[in-house]
Amino acid sequence: MDLARDITGPISRHAETSSYDALPGTAIHETKRLILDSIGCAIGGVITEKGRIGIRFGESLSERGDTTILGHAKKAHPFSSAFANGELMNALDYESLLSPPEHLTPYVMPACIVSAEMNAVSGKALILSIAIAHEITTRLSESLVFGNRFSVELPEKGIALALPTPGYGICLFGGIAGAGRLMDFTASEIANAMGIGGFSCPTPMLAKFAMTVPVSMTKYLSSGLISQVEMMSLLLTKLGHTGDRGVLHGEYGFVRSCGCETWKPEKVMGGLGREWRFPDRIFYKTYPCCGAMQNLLGLFHQVITTNDLTPEHINEVIVVINPLGELPAWKNADVSSHVDIQFNTAFLFSLLAHRVEIGPLWQSEEVLGSRRIGEFAEKVKILTHLDKESEGKPDVTVVVSGGGDQKIYSERGVSLATEMSEERLIDKFKRNVQGITGESRAIEAIDVIMGLEEQEDISMLMKLLVP
Repeated sequence: MDLARDITGPISRHAETSSYDALPGTAIHETKRLILDSIGCAIGGVITEKGRIGIRFGESLSERGDTTILGHAKKAHPFSSAFANGELMNALDYESLLSPPEHLTPYVMPACIVSAEMNAVSGKALILSIAIAHEITTRLSESLVFGNRFSVELPEKGIALALPTPGYGICLFGGIAGAGRLMDFTASEIANAMGIGGFSCPTPMLAKFAMTVPVSMTKYLSSGLISQVEMMSLLLTKLGHTGDRGVLHGEYGFVRSCGCETWKPEKVMGGLGREWRFPDRIFYKTYPCCGAMQNLLGLFHQVITTNDLTPEHINEVIVVINPLGELPAWKNADVSSHVDIQFNTAFLFSLLAHRVEIGPLWQSEEVLGSRRIGEFAEKVKILTHLDKESEGKPDVTVVVSGGGDQKIYSERGVSLATEMSEERLIDKFKRNVQGITGESRAIEAIDVIMGLEEQEDISMLMKLLVP
């Protein structure tokens, strides 16, 4: 097989022929954890402006429908639900990361959930579809070679910084594969839908996002838009619309069009169907913000809780962050929207210092307007690994005064606070959905999701995910 000329067909056949029984136990378990975490993040996103706009726009597309917008009482058309759920899932920037390409789940899971509800499938079918979507996207992302084309220049540091991915359009192939499986599409039909989706894919814009202030609600790419393109591609295929079934093939295929220098298709096909790579690459976020700050916030959390420190005790916090902290989106000092909070290290440290409940409240209107949160943020000094001053410094240093003496606490390495045990994942879900679904529905939803393979029809679950 000439892999450079034949990829769309094989991955479409993988989507059609994979079975739940062939999934490893780890893939099943992690997929259920992903579903619990991602649905919770989506429902938590209802409080954000980005989430509310996603819901309103979804409703404006159709007056009637039979699919669920998570955390919202009114049913909607599949296009509407796919868009709204995609926006909600990424609204808090609280969803899991999966490398590559980092943000993956909000670009593939909404279409699978909508398709599952449309077709009243079983819990096993939903698990399989989401596993397929994540596995295909991970493999495709791993195969791409971007070179320096999408690097961003840092003249003051004398370097060009490579970003983890130029954009998230590649995710639509996984989303189409997973959701198409739930529609009982053949491999040929899935490949057709991929052809439609590939020709509808947005331009990679991650570098522009990283270099622009203020940060927009679109961020690195609207996950609602990609989810909607996935559903459009599938429903058009169902109606007989034709797409390029070799969209990934050849010299002029999608890979070249999305800006790659080259790719390694053997990374897509190697062990496909026998090895499931995505479960080992999942990182669950403890804090609702960019992944670059997760470990640092965990270390700071350890310092202030172990030593019972309050904002009044603390004179200064020094943080050494990875080179992303050099980019404008992360250096923006003006916090005027909930999206700004997600990338502002100093503001996030202030929220933790003030013991604001970790979850959606970190991006509430009350927090945005808090003078005391903003004042403490001025005590936080941000360095990156590119600064000479950072050499030899711990990851987090906290300077405290009291009784005429000065104490310095510091932490480095991997924070235990970011380890996502089952108990912590469930607690995160409860905090995300509190005030939306009610406690009893939340508890029942947890039980249903963690035992999802026992459900004959996922419609019962969907009823638990709304007010």
